[in-house]
Amino acid sequence: MIKKLRIRITAVIMAGLTLLIAAVVIGIYIFMQRSEAEETDKAVDSALSAVTREETDKRGEEKKPVPPEAADPSKRDPSASPGAVRQPAKRQSSRNWISVLLSSEGKVKEIAYSSSYNRPDNEDEIGGTAETIAAQNSENGYIRLYDVPYRYFIKQSGGRTRVIFIDRTNQIETMGRLMIVLIFVGIGALVVLFPISVMISGWIVKPISRAWSSQKEFFANASHELKTPLTVISANIDVITSEPDKTVSEQSKWFEYIKSETGKMSKLINQMLYLSKDDREETKLMMSQFSASEAIEGVCLATEALAFEKGHTLVTEIEPDISCTGDKEMIERLANILIDNAIRHSVGSEDVKVELHRRKNRNILTVTNKGEYIPPEELSRLFDRFYRTDKSRTSSTGGFGLGLSIAKAIADKHRGTLTAVSSPEGLTSFTFTWRDQ
Repeated sequence: MIKKLRIRITAVIMAGLTLLIAAVVIGIYIFMQRSEAEETDKAVDSALSAVTREETDKRGEEKKPVPPEAADPSKRDPSASPGAVRQPAKRQSSRNWISVLLSSEGKVKEIAYSSSYNRPDNEDEIGGTAETIAAQNSENGYIRLYDVPYRYFIKQSGGRTRVIFIDRTNQIETMGRLMIVLIFVGIGALVVLFPISVMISGWIVKPISRAWSSQKEFFANASHELKTPLTVISANIDVITSEPDKTVSEQSKWFEYIKSETGKMSKLINQMLYLSKDDREETKLMMSQFSASEAIEGVCLATEALAFEKGHTLVTEIEPDISCTGDKEMIERLANILIDNAIRHSVGSEDVKVELHRRKNRNILTVTNKGEYIPPEELSRLFDRFYRTDKSRTSSTGGFGLGLSIAKAIADKHRGTLTAVSSPEGLTSFTFTWRDQ
């Protein structure tokens, strides 16, 4: 399940990146298209300026008196040629263009070129195309002349119609190269980002995987803990029903066993329900101002009999008049869990010490007992659900392994810390530190 989820997350990330890169590529391409369109408009303006200037110069020269020496054919420009076709003396644009001037009847009157390089040998196709375009009365469009792509524009000036063809060869080649570069850059980016996406999906799935593993372990452990009392109850019921003639008093020990196991199941279920509610954030703190000293003293008095029964002495060092704000019942429950845990895991007749002090604005509750040494790698797992340092220990001696998990949840609810330390001599201390809420 986690593997499939990771694959899906990676696919979603890659799909999003692909759409983003595609959007960037398309955006760049559209921007370049608009830039090319602006360049084309500039080329049209340049062409109009060139042919207009040539016409103005020509009219001016026609009005000037011709010097006698200018009439000498040997002194005329050899490049000059009479007729309707002419070429501007100076190139005004980097884009090649062709300008066709039409008469009022729609016939070709004059054809001008930006350069001799784009002047064809046969101009019939240019003239015929210009006449057809003018007859259609379309302002601009695309066409191919002599297998060269052009964009044409129709300009009206002084009652005359001029069709201007702008060469798009360089534009098309540039845009084609740009698109190829963008596609390769996009593919390269996706290739580079793929392992990063895999890493990100692993990072996203990691807490989910941890929660899923914890949940499976929780159900497995809960099933195991419930199986034992159910087995005992079932066995005792079989014994009772196998001797139906005996009275209840004669079979009281079997009923006591059933009652004891039922109590354990009830305690386990209550603990599981608390943790489940805490996971769903349904547990609410009943905040109030109370005496922490009196609350911890009360818990110690309630557990003193249990300590005596186990052969231990409960030693208290509680600073008086410590007042705090918090959930009194929850803090008492946390203290009871820590003290009960210390009593159960103390060896011999060693004392269990409970301390409560206030340092600056912090309340510090410490419960210490002497038992088995707990290595550092196990200290970090003491607050895991159903975890026990001694795997062979049963719930009758070590509980269900949920108490410290509940204590840690209560500490977190109060924005405090619950830590554990163990020395090689076997002294283990649990310290709950919290501030007033």
